[in-house]
Amino acid sequence: MESQVLTSSELMDKIVGALRRNAPLSVVSVGATESFVIAQYTILSEEEFMNHPEAKIANQGEKLGFLHRGVRFPNMKLRDEVVEAIRNADIVGYNTLIRSNDAGLLTERAFVAYGIKPKYIFESYLRRVFMFSQQKKFEQMIMGRKILLIGSPAEQAMRALNHNLRAQLCFEIVGTIKIDAYEDIPEAKKQIDSYEFDLCLIAAGTNAVILASYISTVRGKVAFDIGSGMNSFFTEEVCSDFWLENLIGLDNLMKM
Repeated sequence: MESQVLTSSELMDKIVGALRRNAPLSVVSVGATESFVIAQYTILSEEEFMNHPEAKIANQGEKLGFLHRGVRFPNMKLRDEVVEAIRNADIVGYNTLIRSNDAGLLTERAFVAYGIKPKYIFESYLRRVFMFSQQKKFEQMIMGRKILLIGSPAEQAMRALNHNLRAQLCFEIVGTIKIDAYEDIPEAKKQIDSYEFDLCLIAAGTNAVILASYISTVRGKVAFDIGSGMNSFFTEEVCSDFWLENLIGLDNLMKM
C-alpha cells in the first residue's frame, strides 16, 4: 500500500482531530541525521557512515563537551530505538523534495531495508511554516490545551507563546524539558511522566523521534516533532537554510 502524502492542511487536520478525540498520535520527522542513524550497518558500512560529514559533525562536539546533533556515531542501540519509533509513528515526515543520496533518497532506501511503510507521510520542511501557512489550524491545535514543550529552545518558546497568544487562546504550558543528548532520554521520560498534558511539541533532533513514540504509545497523548519550527515561536520568522532558499522555495512551501 502506497503512503498517503499529506498537505500541511491535512497534517494539521490529523493533529487537531486526534486532540479533539483525546486520541494518541505521533508525528515525527526523519531528516538527514535520522537517516544516517538508521542506515548504520544496514545501508552503510561503518567506514561509509563514520567518514561522512554527518557523523563527523555529530561527533565533533565530544571534545567540546556537547553534541552538535544530540547523538554520536556509531550507536546500534540508538539505531534500533529510532527504527522502532518510526514503525510506531502515525505520521512520518522526511525530505520528499530534496532528492539527495544524503537525505530523501537515503531515507527511502532505509525504509525499504527495514520494511517501513508509513500510512501517512509529509514533506518535513512543512514543520517550519505550519504556524504561518496554517495559522487558524495552528491556533485550533493549541487553543485551550495543556501543552508540554521539549527541547533546547523550549524556555524561549514558552515565554514567547505565553506573551503573544496565551490571553487570546487560553492554553497552558505545563512545563518545559531540556534534552541535549541521547543519554538524557531516560531522565526526559521521567520528567514527561510527571506532567499532565494534551499536546507535546518537541524540538530535539533524532531524540525527538524516540520521545514522540513514547508519548503516543505509553502516555496516550499527541506528540508533534516540530524541529526548527519551535524557533519561530520566538523569532516570528520562518527558520530558513540553504535548501529552503535555493531548492524548495519559501513560496512553494507555504502553498503545500
